[in-house]
Amino acid sequence: MARRPKEAPGHGDTEEGSDSLDSSEFSRAPDGGWGWMVCLGSFLINFMLDGTMFSFGVLLLELLDYFGQGKAKTSWIGSSLLGMSMFMGPVVSILLERYTCRQITIVGTLISVVAFVVSIFSPNVEMLIITYGIIAGVGFSMSFISAIIVVGLYFNRRRAIATGIAMSGSGLGTFAYAYITDMLISQYDWRGTILILAGVLLNGVVCGILFRPLSDCYTVGRESSSEYISGPSDSSKGTTELRKLLLERKYKEMCDEHDYDVPKIKNMSCRLTVSTANMVRLPADTSVFLEAREFSSQTNCLRTRLKPMKNQMSGSSVFYSGSLNNLKHRHTVGYHRSDEMVKPSVAMDNENVAGTCQGSSTLADILKTNINLFRDKIFVLLLLTNVCWTVQSVPLTYIPDLGVTKSLTTSEAATLISIVGITNIIGRILSGLITDCLNVNCTHTYIVTLFMASAVSFLMPWCNGFATLAICSGVFGLCMATHVSMRTIVLADHLGIERLTRSFGLVALFQGIAFLTNAPLAGFLYETFDSYVMPFSFAGMMYFLSGLFCLAVLCLDKHTNRGIEIIIESRNVG
Repeated sequence: MARRPKEAPGHGDTEEGSDSLDSSEFSRAPDGGWGWMVCLGSFLINFMLDGTMFSFGVLLLELLDYFGQGKAKTSWIGSSLLGMSMFMGPVVSILLERYTCRQITIVGTLISVVAFVVSIFSPNVEMLIITYGIIAGVGFSMSFISAIIVVGLYFNRRRAIATGIAMSGSGLGTFAYAYITDMLISQYDWRGTILILAGVLLNGVVCGILFRPLSDCYTVGRESSSEYISGPSDSSKGTTELRKLLLERKYKEMCDEHDYDVPKIKNMSCRLTVSTANMVRLPADTSVFLEAREFSSQTNCLRTRLKPMKNQMSGSSVFYSGSLNNLKHRHTVGYHRSDEMVKPSVAMDNENVAGTCQGSSTLADILKTNINLFRDKIFVLLLLTNVCWTVQSVPLTYIPDLGVTKSLTTSEAATLISIVGITNIIGRILSGLITDCLNVNCTHTYIVTLFMASAVSFLMPWCNGFATLAICSGVFGLCMATHVSMRTIVLADHLGIERLTRSFGLVALFQGIAFLTNAPLAGFLYETFDSYVMPFSFAGMMYFLSGLFCLAVLCLDKHTNRGIEIIIESRNVG
C-alpha cells in the first residue's frame, strides 16, 4: 500500500469535510446482528400494511353490495387509507426527530387497530372514510415510515439487501391478503373481516418492540471521540489510563515500524483515540493495532452509558434504499448548499453542544429550503414523475371489479390481485439485479417500466377472460415494484444524497394528495361513462405523462452541468 503524502495543516479536515456521509454514519450501523431481527420486523410491517391497503379492491366488492353507493364514493375509503399513509410522511418525520422508531411504530399500530375496531360500527360510507381511511391511515403512516427508516439506521453497506428483504413483505402481503380477505368475506361479512384484520395488525406492536434504538456508542465521531476519555470519574480512572497508555505505545510502535506520517497532535496521551489512529492508512495485517483498537472500543462502551441517538433523522441518507458503498454525491450548480447543509452528527456528552451540532432548523429555514427545491427544474420534473405514477392505485382498486364485469368469479378476481403481489416481489429483485449487477442506469429502467405500465393500463379494459387479465396484472406488478423500489435511488442520483430527505418528504406529501383523489376520480369516470375503458385509460395516460417527465429529467440532466461526482469510498481498516 502506498504511503500517503504529507499534507499541509488543515488539509485533512478539508478532505474529510467533503464527504457527504461522514464516518460516524457508517460506524453507527451494525450491518448485521440484531439488525436482522429489525429487518424481520420491518418485513412483517410491510406485509401487514401493504397487504391491507393493496387488497382493498377485494373488500370494495362487498362494500359496494352492502351500502349500495357508487364506486366513486365508496372508493374514498381505500384511497383515504392509502393517501394518508403517504400524506402524513413529513409529520411523522418530525415526530421521529423527538421519538424513537420503536415508540412511533407501537403508537401507530395502536391507532390503526383502534380505528379498524371502531370502523366495524360504521353505519355509512362517510364514517368508514373517517375511521378506516383517515384515522387508520395516520397510524399506517407512523408504522410504515418508521419501518423504512429503522432498516437504514441498522444497515449501511448491506442496506440494499436488507431493504430488499424488508420491502419484499409488500409484495408477499399483497399476494396473501387478497386470498385472506376473499376467504374471510366468504365466511364472515365485511365487519368480521375488518375485525380480524385489526387483530392481525396488532402484531405490529411486537414488530415495534424489535426496533431497539441504537446507542450513542455506535456514533463516536472523530471530532468528539476525545470527549469520551477526558475528565474520567474516579471509578473508571484506572481503565481510562490503561487505554491511553496502550494506544499511545502501540500507535508509536506501528508508525515507527512502517514509517507512516504521523499527524502532530498536542497532548497526545490525553487525546489519542481510535479516530486519531484512523487518520493513518493501515495495512490489513496490523494485528497489533487492531487489538488496541478493539480494547479501546470495549472500554469506551464500558464507561459510556448507552443512550438513544439524539436525532435519528439527522443522516442525509436515512431514506436511501440502496447500498452506500458506491454512492455518488453531487455538488449541484445553482443551489445554495448553505440552505441545507448536512452536518455530521456526533455523540457528545454535553447536551447543549450536541443540540448545536445537530442543528435545530426553524420553520422559516425549512420553508426556505423547500422553496429552493422548487427552483430546481430537475426536482420539479421528478416530483411530477412520482405524483403521476401514484395512479397505480386505480388498477389496484378496480382490477377485481373489472374481472367481475368480465364474468370472473370473486375468487378469480381476488387472484388477479395476488398475481400483482407475487410479480411485485419478482420485480423488486429484478430491478435490484439489473441496476447493481448489470450496471443499468436506474433512470432508464424507471422510464421503460413507466411506459410499460402505461401500455398495460390501456389494454386491461379490452381483455376478455382470466388468462389475459392475469398476464396484464403480472406485468403491472413488475412495473409497480420498480417504481416503488427505485424512487429514492432516482431522487438521490439526480438531486444528490444531501437533498434526499427534504425532497422525499415533499414527494411523499404530494403523492399522498394524489393517492387520495385518483381512485375516486376513476370511479367518477366509470359512473359517467358506465365503462372501465375511461378509468383505465386515465391510468394509462398518467403513466405515459410520468414516463415523459422522467425522460425530460434524463435529457435535462445530461445537458446541464450538475457538478462533480465524488465516489464515497468506505474506509475499512482491518
